[in-house]
Amino acid sequence: MEVNGLFHSGEFDRWAADYDAEVGRGQGFPFEGYDSVLQRVFERAQVEPRLTVLELGCGTGNLTARFVQAGCRVWGSDFSAEMLKMARRKIAGAHFFQHELGKPLPADVPQRYARIVSTYVFHHFDPAGKIALLNALRAHLEPGGWIVIGDIAFINGEARRQAKQTAGEAWDEEEYWLVEEDLPALRAAGFQAEFEPVSFCAGVFLIEPL
Repeated sequence: MEVNGLFHSGEFDRWAADYDAEVGRGQGFPFEGYDSVLQRVFERAQVEPRLTVLELGCGTGNLTARFVQAGCRVWGSDFSAEMLKMARRKIAGAHFFQHELGKPLPADVPQRYARIVSTYVFHHFDPAGKIALLNALRAHLEPGGWIVIGDIAFINGEARRQAKQTAGEAWDEEEYWLVEEDLPALRAAGFQAEFEPVSFCAGVFLIEPL
């Protein structure tokens, strides 16, 4: 699962203490509707007790908690030691491990899961990187499993331009999903994919290998 590393863990380590307060407001770019995004990811995963779940970029465990409470067996990865420290303090019953997205999964964690989920992570990868990562994740899905991603996303270029204008100084030039381009790319790569908008700047992708 090798993809070019794009992250700097120190930045996220420094953010860990304030992360929950910032995202919890759920207003304005980039976290408008944050809690609703997490809830829709959980719902689209269609979980049941004992289901195996891999969460990529679990942060402080806000999504993890929903799956643990539903009785799932959850492995949550993040590359930030401080984010993981916060998650472990908040949540008992999940298996947390430090891992850089795009690197091979550690040998001491399960290699296949019924669901793979992620929120607010994939926008750090360019379009080709997103596809490469998803292609690598195929090998980690159990038969009949699927991937659910909640992230910053825009239906088209005009929606992106409007959001950038509204966001002002809060805007960062990152690789936000552009649905009108990314859905056809996913399908061309051999995935069944659909997108559900949740707010003006975020939504949920349901992705299944064909």
